[in-house]
Amino acid sequence: MIDSQAFRKLFPFGFALDTDLKIAFCGRSLDQLIPASEGLKLSDRFSLQRQTGPPTADTITALFDRPVQLSVKETPLSLAGEFAPWKEGFLFLGSPKIDRLTELSELNLKITDFSPHDGVMSSLFQVQKMEVMSSEALMAAAELAQQERIYRQIVEESNDIILALTQKGEITLANPAATSLLGISAGASRANDFLSKESRATWDDAAAALAGGALSVWVELVLQDPRGHAVSVEGHLVRSVADQGESVLGFLRDVTARKSAEHNLAASNEQLRRAQKMEAVGRFAGGIAHDFNNVLGVVIGAASALQEDLPRHDPRSADLEVILASAEKGAALAHQILQFGQRNRTIGGTTELVAQADSLRPILDRIVGPNIELIIRSSADRIHVELDAIQFEQVLLNLTVNAEYAMAEGGRLTIEIEADPHRNQATVRVRDSGLGMEPDILDRIFEPLYSTKPSEDGSGMGLSIVYGIISEAGGRIEVDSKPNLGTCFTITLPLCSKHEEAEQTISAIPSPASQTHRASRTAIVIEDQVALLRLTTRALEEIGLEVESFASITDARAGLLARTTPPEILVTDVALPDGNGLDLAEELVRKDRIEKVIIMTGNADFDRIDRLTSHFGWALLMKPFRLNQLTKLVHRLFEEE
Repeated sequence: MIDSQAFRKLFPFGFALDTDLKIAFCGRSLDQLIPASEGLKLSDRFSLQRQTGPPTADTITALFDRPVQLSVKETPLSLAGEFAPWKEGFLFLGSPKIDRLTELSELNLKITDFSPHDGVMSSLFQVQKMEVMSSEALMAAAELAQQERIYRQIVEESNDIILALTQKGEITLANPAATSLLGISAGASRANDFLSKESRATWDDAAAALAGGALSVWVELVLQDPRGHAVSVEGHLVRSVADQGESVLGFLRDVTARKSAEHNLAASNEQLRRAQKMEAVGRFAGGIAHDFNNVLGVVIGAASALQEDLPRHDPRSADLEVILASAEKGAALAHQILQFGQRNRTIGGTTELVAQADSLRPILDRIVGPNIELIIRSSADRIHVELDAIQFEQVLLNLTVNAEYAMAEGGRLTIEIEADPHRNQATVRVRDSGLGMEPDILDRIFEPLYSTKPSEDGSGMGLSIVYGIISEAGGRIEVDSKPNLGTCFTITLPLCSKHEEAEQTISAIPSPASQTHRASRTAIVIEDQVALLRLTTRALEEIGLEVESFASITDARAGLLARTTPPEILVTDVALPDGNGLDLAEELVRKDRIEKVIIMTGNADFDRIDRLTSHFGWALLMKPFRLNQLTKLVHRLFEEE
């Protein structure tokens, strides 16, 4: 009888069966995997490969001397071995069927679970060694192929330009992006074929840096596509060492759209900066001009009063005329500055640009002279814009005078007029072939009192006035100029609405009752400039009026309440310290407290003044003025009774 203890030790994965195919005992390792198996049927613990029904003694006997594979139920373990006869039944001598060494840990087996003479271990180690070697080789080859596929996909599907070049600049590799964008093909192109002139030096410097040992160089280049269009790119040039020798790899990104957007943004920012600067200059200049206007009003008023007091042939009268002429010249300059600052009278209306430009041709021809060719062309027969015809003439005349000055030796002046209904705007371009302007001059070209001409040739207000007119009309003016390449002024103006708007009318105000003629004439004067108030009061008193003068609306209202009879005429400034003179005048009209009104101003809401003067027959007197202008206006108003 076989010693079961010896069997357990020698055959750790074997087991014994009695004649009823019940398990008598198991080897030590198998007993650990399926404990408490003694007394159980073979079919309770094992399954024979390729056997469908429960095994019998005859089945086991038929398997003598034949390889057998068993599956241990409820475990991943399979046993390979043979059945042998035993006087008390049958023996199974075998060992685990393992293809890889890693399966040991999966089965919770260790090397010590096998017997020392078990050949499965040495075979397993050999198989494992060969398997590892072949597996590693296959994995390395598969990984290499996968990497190659990935790299090829990156190169071929990349939107960036990827190139490989020899040290001589020959293209050895060009990805589809390089081919479609720049027409580059490997073996048929060289670097100079697609580099623009300005970028060749940059490329040469980068190549020299790589040859000198640099690993990579960042470059910004301008390339040329097959149609000659510029393509802006940026990226790295990288030094590469291959079997064929050193080469250069280029990884470049098309940034044309971004560069264009950056350029447009910079241009917009510059345009905004200039507009803000011009607005600030306009406000500053307008404020100074307004105060200057008031000072000149006093000078002109006082000088004209003195002149009226002197005999006509008095030599001092001529001196006063010089003072008046100089002051009025200053007033005209202040008027221009106010117009630039959009603080002066707005002239409403529309004009048809094509006919208006053609009607000005004789005048423009005389301005430019015979050495300059004048061309006027338009994209349509009629183009109506929201700008008064007189102001459009002023714009064209100013720009033509500047163009003539820039073409002292002759040239060409072109005036182009176009309409863009989709944008609801018209464009006027005034282009000359003259000297052009440096950037520092271009930056200040619209500033008031700035001029590159000698002082006797201009006041420096022409382009400032043009800027003010166009801006006030809701348009825009831009200038493009380079030294020796001429200048182009581009003006955009809003087109007229397709439907004529109804003419604005003032809200109904009760008409003042007719006043009976009085023996004495009375006047109220409201002016916050004390010196001008005194002069105005004196001038009116000298023509026989009884005058009450006030420096504010509050004082004037109190004085009017104290009167038992209304004054015959109100002479008032518009901008007063405590309100608007127009508001007081309308209030007095509604209360039948006044009929005749003279508005004195150099800067106000002229749309409102136009409506009021038209509706009530009021008069407007622009500051600064001579006192005889005021007295004549008063006489005219009284004569209309």
